[in-house]
Amino acid sequence: MEETLKQILSEIQKVNQRMDGLDKRFDSLNKDIKELKDGQEQPNGSTINHVVAKHIDERFDELKDTLEEQHRVIDTLLVRSVKNESEVKDFKRIIKSQ
Repeated sequence: MEETLKQILSEIQKVNQRMDGLDKRFDSLNKDIKELKDGQEQPNGSTINHVVAKHIDERFDELKDTLEEQHRVIDTLLVRSVKNESEVKDFKRIIKSQ
């Protein structure tokens, strides 16, 4: 009976050692999973660069459109100004000839 108890105790000790090894492996796996999760939650440099580049491109396009619109307005005002200047000269000529 005593020999059987010693064998059982030996087997239990082996199981405990295996369990300790498994605990260490699970701890290591959990640590790896946590690192992966943290890495996914924090954007990396290339993701940030992509977002910034996209924002810059969008702003550039907006500014380009605004600039083109302003040039059209300036061109329109220039044509009006030349027309008005011509009309003023015509009025001056008419006034002088009277």
